Amino acid sequence: MKDWNWELIIDHGSLTEGPTWTKEGLLYSQCDESLTWIYNSKDGSNKVWRKDTNGSNGMLLDTSGNLYACEGAGRRLVRYEKDVETEVIASEFEGSPFNEPNDLAIYPDDAHIWFSDPNYGGRDLSIEHESVYLASKNESEWLISRATFDTDRPNGVLLSKDSKKLYVANSPHNFDNPEIRRELRSYEIKPDFSLGEYEVLHDFGPHRGVDGMTLDSNGNIVATAGFDRSGPGPMIYHFEEDGRVIDSFKTPSDYPTNCTFGGDDQNFLFVTFGTGALYQIRDTGLKGLRK
Repeated sequence: MKDWNWELIIDHGSLTEGPTWTKEGLLYSQCDESLTWIYNSKDGSNKVWRKDTNGSNGMLLDTSGNLYACEGAGRRLVRYEKDVETEVIASEFEGSPFNEPNDLAIYPDDAHIWFSDPNYGGRDLSIEHESVYLASKNESEWLISRATFDTDRPNGVLLSKDSKKLYVANSPHNFDNPEIRRELRSYEIKPDFSLGEYEVLHDFGPHRGVDGMTLDSNGNIVATAGFDRSGPGPMIYHFEEDGRVIDSFKTPSDYPTNCTFGGDDQNFLFVTFGTGALYQIRDTGLKGLRK
């Protein structure tokens, strides 16, 4: 086990999420304040990149460098450009607004996007189920279809290295009920982009499961999970593709929410937290998957 040197970049005091490495630096969301920040690891600057993001949470670049985001409070999946009006990709399903889009995964053709729609905000459900959806682009519009029919509260979603599987964090709350399980799942992606049966890669039982995740250069999963309240505490887990735990690392702050690799050599790991903290580890012994 390699010791990690955790460096605090900033503590905003409210939920940070959606870390995304770009050529300009690290973008991340300060959800409650509806801000997107950009951190430059070379000069240490940290500036607001975009305002009024409707509670933007998960963010991700496609292969062309376009930035997509899940706006939780805005109940929609969008595409951002700096200083350009937001492009709405999806805002409703069968006539009802989404519950709270949270995280997304983009297929390499840039024409298929899976996104989770849980309801962590506590509002009344606008759609009675909490599911993963697929946005499929045709020549003139994005078409929305339901992808999962068996999730309780999907959170992080991630595409496997070979793009044949979709990893889904099924992470409901109600931690006082031991019957409710938190599972890291793997769904087969069929040729028509629908999802097959899932395999449970890791069962967190009654404890807080996976929130956000990313891939290392070998296609293994690096995931945030846990909290001080129960179980082994707040952790970074390193899973093989089949769910075997390679290693785990205690985090310096509670409630880790998401992580991504960055830096010129993809050897920095950036981690966001429910406490509002943003940390970096300069050399984890791992590297991120270059896309």
